[in-house]
Parts: sequence; C-alpha cells; structure tokens
Amino acid sequence: MMNARSLHRILGLVVGAQLLIWTLTGLAFNLINDEYLSANTQRTKPTQASSLIQPQVTLSHIAAQTKADTITRIKLETLFDRPIYRVKLSDGTQAFWADTGEQVNLHHQQLTELAQQSYSGESQLSMPVLDKDAAQRYGGSQEFYRFDTQDQRGTQIFVDGNTGLVKAHKNNGSQLKQLLFMLHFIDYFPNNGVSFNHVATQMIALAALLLGLSGTWLLVRKLLAGDYVSWRAKRQGQSLTLLSPDGEQLETIALTQDNLMDNLNHGQMRVPSQCGGGGHCGMCRIRFVDYAPPATPEEQARLKEDQLAAGVRLSCQQKATHARLALTSRAQLRFWQKAQYEACEAQATSPSQRPT
Repeated sequence: MMNARSLHRILGLVVGAQLLIWTLTGLAFNLINDEYLSANTQRTKPTQASSLIQPQVTLSHIAAQTKADTITRIKLETLFDRPIYRVKLSDGTQAFWADTGEQVNLHHQQLTELAQQSYSGESQLSMPVLDKDAAQRYGGSQEFYRFDTQDQRGTQIFVDGNTGLVKAHKNNGSQLKQLLFMLHFIDYFPNNGVSFNHVATQMIALAALLLGLSGTWLLVRKLLAGDYVSWRAKRQGQSLTLLSPDGEQLETIALTQDNLMDNLNHGQMRVPSQCGGGGHCGMCRIRFVDYAPPATPEEQARLKEDQLAAGVRLSCQQKATHARLALTSRAQLRFWQKAQYEACEAQATSPSQRPT
C-alpha cells in the first residue's frame, strides 16, 4: 500500500511537471514572434461586391429548404459574381444561390479559385483533398477540402465546398501555436471542446488538492513527532551508543541532529541509504536495544512483523534520541568499519594534522 510520503512525491512530480510546462509555454508565447505563430500571414481578405446585390429568391423559399426553427442568421453576399444566401443554423452553415434557390455545391475548379484568391504566396496549390478530420475541427460540411502548398511555412488552405467559405489557413507556425496552447491549457484530450473545465484540468486540480492535503498530513505528523522543535539546548551533552550486531560497543555519538539517520551519519557516513531518507530502500535499518519507539506506517510497510517486534526500525523515520542502537547485519558492520578506516586515513593526511 502506498504511504503518504510516496503519494506526496508522486503528486508533487505530476503537479510540478504541469507547472513547469505552463511556465515554459507561457515564456514561449512571450519570446516567439506573433507573426511567426499566425496562420494568416499569407492570407488575403475576400473582395467585397462593388454593385448592389439583387437576389431573385425570397427568404421564405430558402427557409422552406431548411428547418426554419433552427435558423439563427442569414447573410446575403456574392460568390463568383452571383448572389448567395449563407444561412447559419444551430448545427452548421448552409449556402443557397440567391438567383436560383439551389444549394451551393462547388466543383474543384471553383474551389481552387477560392483557395488561390485567399493565398498571397507564390507556391503552386495542390489538387483539393477531401479532409473529414479538418471538417470536424473547423466546423465544416461533408464537402470540406484541403489545399497544400510547398512554401517555406508549409501553408495549408481549407475550403468548404457547400458554403464557398475559406474556413482557415494553417502553417508550421500556427501548428506550433496550437501545440503550445494545448500544453498551456492542459488540453490533452481531443474531445475537450472549448470549455476550460474539462477532464484533464479537473485531474490536475485534484492532484494539486491531494498534494496540499498529503503535505499537510506529513507536516502534522512531523510536528507531533517533534521534528521541528528546537531541542538542542535541552539535550546538550546527550548521546547515543552504537553497537555491533553482536552487542559490542562501537562508538558513542553526540546528539546534534533531529533525525536519527542524519545524526548517525553526522560527520561521517555510518549507515548507508539509497532513497535519501524516503523509507523505501530499507538499508538504514537499526535495532533499538532497550526500548523501541512506535513504528511509522513506512516501517510497517517495509519491515516484517518479527523485525518490528525485535525493535528493528528505519533510522530515517525516527527521531534522534538517547538510546542504545545496534546494527542489524554483517554488511552494515563492514560498511561501518570501512567508513571508520577512511575517516582515520583522511584525518591522518589532513594538513592540520601534519607536523610543521
């Protein structure tokens, strides 16, 4: 079972990673030129009609071809010098020729002409390609086409064949901008829509909440254990005794640190650890000879019941106290002996110990 410390670290990694992503993407938006990120650097505005538009078909005729209760807006415009009604519905847009009443359905040559009119670059346009994914992304009809170019920015042009609208331009810069926005707003799932309150945001928010709660719980545990209480003055002169696995006294260590493992390793390494005091590796175990303090959840998860009953604890999880402690294995004893030898060698060769 995962303990509170492990949960806190995992949550800190998740929330911290997203915070780093948020910071870096925000920095990128400030440093990268807006023109490079724009999709419309080579897009031209459509020309407006120079003469009065005279439709031949009434709006009632157009409404009869659609569901009248779903119409939200009707615009009268021109397309290829012909009047056209663009009808905005609740589920999309339809277009009808205002001189005949027929629904608009452009052929490839007309689509290419519209794409070319919207493009100010000099690159040749490809043949129109039906793109259903882009239609869903840009809110187009089933007749939604993409034109590719070979310019330096990799421009793509999207035209709706049922409305005659150039829906969008896209290039390398705008795709980078889309990626940065996805990372910045935690928009990791394709069906999030336009709402910020989507699943990914809720997951990160929940992780941040759990991070705060687990951190508070760990802080309360530390406070109850007295880890943040200044106790050096009242324990000045006290010490702990380190014994071998057989009970032979090895050395006496003054109490200078709050944490037991930090106290044992003060000045020189005596008890090794691979997890840095996280309670995961179990290498820092020691045995309380006289009286063992209550086991922490980390110790209960790492040590066996017979070890706990024998007074074995993880030194990284215990508070330093005046007690007799024994190493638990021959490997620990060999490590202590090697550390003592290296400490003596270092002391013998230090400049302060050399005769003048």
